[in-house]
Amino acid sequence: MKNKNLVIAVLGVILALLAAVEGWRLFTAGKQPAETAGNGAERKVLYWTDPMVPGYRSDKPGKSPFMDMDLVPVYEEETAASGAPIVTVRPEIVNSLGVRTYRVERGVHTRELAAQGYLFQDARGMHVLLDIFERGAGWVRTGMSAVVLVPDAPGRRWEGVVESVSSDVDIGARSIKARVLVRNPGEALKPNQFADVVIQGARLDSQKIMVPREALIRTGRRNAVVLGLGGGRFQPVEVEIGEEAGDWIEIRRGVKEGDTVVVSGQFLIDSEASVRASFQRMESKPEESHADHEGKKP
Repeated sequence: MKNKNLVIAVLGVILALLAAVEGWRLFTAGKQPAETAGNGAERKVLYWTDPMVPGYRSDKPGKSPFMDMDLVPVYEEETAASGAPIVTVRPEIVNSLGVRTYRVERGVHTRELAAQGYLFQDARGMHVLLDIFERGAGWVRTGMSAVVLVPDAPGRRWEGVVESVSSDVDIGARSIKARVLVRNPGEALKPNQFADVVIQGARLDSQKIMVPREALIRTGRRNAVVLGLGGGRFQPVEVEIGEEAGDWIEIRRGVKEGDTVVVSGQFLIDSEASVRASFQRMESKPEESHADHEGKKP
C-alpha cells in the first residue's frame, strides 16, 4: 500500500512539472522574442509577416493563415527611417521565388544593339533597312560592324557594316532609321526577307560599374535595384543609370563594386518593401501630430 502511494506521489510531481513547463512555454509564446544580432545586441521583433502577402501583420509568431509556412519576423532596425526597409525572406521562399543574384564588378563590355528590318537590293548591293527603337541608341555610327541573321536560314550569319544613320527620329514610328550594307556571297539573301541585325559598337570604359539589365526596376518615377545583404535580407535602393550596352547597363550612383544585386524575383521584394515603407509613414504621422500638439502652448 505504501509503495502504491509513493508511485502516485511521484507521478503527481512529474505531472506538475510538465504542467509548469507547458504553462511557461505558452506564456512566452505570446511575447515578442528578442534575438541577438552579430554585435551581441538584442534585436527586437516589431511584428511578424507573410512575405508572400504584402501588408499582412501579426503581433505573434505562428503559421501563416494564407499558406503552410511560418511567419517571418520584422526587426526594429529593419524599419529605420533612413533608407528603404529591409525585407527578410526565408530560404525556402527565396528558392520558391527563383531569386537569382549577381555580384557587381567593374569590367569591359562591348556595346551591342539588336534591331529588326527587311532586305532590299540596289546597284550597290544588298542592304537591311532598320527601325531602331531601343533607348540609348545614340551611340550608333556609320562604319560600325554588324551581324545579320535571317529566320529563313537558321544557323547562318552574314557580316555587314552600318552604312547610314538618320539624324532625326521618325515622328510616326518613334524610331531612328538606319541602313546596313550586307556582304552577300553566293546571292543567298533575297530582297524583302526579314532580318535580325546586331550592331556592335566600341567597348565601354572598363572603370564603369555595370549590372545586368534585368536587375533594373523602372517605374517611370524611379530607377532602382534590390541589394542582397545576406542571410535572406534584401533592400531596394534607388540608382542613377548611365549607358546601356546590350544586356548590361551602367550604374553611376547607388551601387558599388562588390555589392550583390537581385536579377530575378526583385519586383516582389521591392513591392513588399514599398508596402512596409507606407506603413512606416502611416505610423509616424500620429506620433508627429502628438508631438506638435504637445509643443503648442494653450
